[in-house]
Amino acid sequence: MRIALAQLASLPGDVGANIARAAAVVRATDTDVLAFPELYTCGYDPAGIAANPRWSLTPSALTPLADAAAEAGTWVLLGASVATRNRPLNAVVVLGPDGTVRGQYVKNHLWGAEKRVFDPGHGLLLLDLGEVSVGVGVCYDAGFPEPARAYARAGAHAVLFCSAFAAGPTEHRYRVYHPARALENTVYTLVVNAVGDVAGERYFGASGAWSPAGQPLVTAGRGEEVCIAEISPAEVARTREHLTYLTDLSSGASHVARLSRV
Repeated sequence: MRIALAQLASLPGDVGANIARAAAVVRATDTDVLAFPELYTCGYDPAGIAANPRWSLTPSALTPLADAAAEAGTWVLLGASVATRNRPLNAVVVLGPDGTVRGQYVKNHLWGAEKRVFDPGHGLLLLDLGEVSVGVGVCYDAGFPEPARAYARAGAHAVLFCSAFAAGPTEHRYRVYHPARALENTVYTLVVNAVGDVAGERYFGASGAWSPAGQPLVTAGRGEEVCIAEISPAEVARTREHLTYLTDLSSGASHVARLSRV
């Protein structure tokens, strides 16, 4: 399976223009799955989203992208602020190859100012795409071992994060999280990161994919780019023959003995 990572800049607050561009990229890219960064439809700006309800996605705004997905026969994972009756959701909306909305993943682990703007998610989403299963996450979710482990236990061959990591201290963590999640779970890990300048932050791109052994497969630069990774269930199986982390995990590791100097 081919998964494309569309590392594109967002026009802040311009949902219509961003979706129109996403539709054009879907039509121009020959791939099975195409993913966009976190909050791609409006740009990563929690304060702007809180102040401008029109920045959140509504079903009617998806029509151009749904049409493109159906024409291309492509699964689309779209980072968006999704409107609800209460607070919006930091979500990944999933369009099937027929253009219908198949579901959405809502970011479980909210970062910083997001906690004042969005309601968190409380579950995971595994996409069964024929021979390949892909778990979905958003940005800060990659910093926690538990979601990727749960996906691996549920049969995922890959875990894909739609993200918005900005230049600065987070760049180091970005480069640690994703290969670590791949290696410790023997799954492919992919991330499509934001790029460009939004709300005073610069997003560094560097979208990429890592093998089930944690080796880099694809790495984008710091500008706009669409890169494609190949996902092979057979490679996951081969890797697990000699990297047996999942089968060797000891139940005793959850029991902590405590020694005191008293």
